[in-house]
Amino acid sequence: MDARFTKAEAALLLPNATAASRREAEVEAIRLAAAAARNEAIATLFLRGLRRITAAIVGLPHRFATYNALRALSDRELRDIGMTRYDIGRVFDADLNPRPANDAGERPSPRAA
Repeated sequence: MDARFTKAEAALLLPNATAASRREAEVEAIRLAAAAARNEAIATLFLRGLRRITAAIVGLPHRFATYNALRALSDRELRDIGMTRYDIGRVFDADLNPRPANDAGERPSPRAA
């Protein structure tokens, strides 16, 4: 009897190497796809934030001009457009202090108290 195995016999005794390598290849492909999706999501968020910052910086001179123009108006002119001096800061920085929808812009008069 010969103690040597033929290649065909050895292949039957060894675990299926091709199935394991296919499985490893599938897992690696999934890992790479997940990493690519993660990188794309991070890049998208970064670019969105960068665009917001850029828009804020580019719009800043216009916002300062609006603020200064409103500050230059008299109290009567402000009332004509439905504002008070209190509202000027809110118009300039509307994102921080949004007004409720039912607020008509009227403030209690200091004389009424």
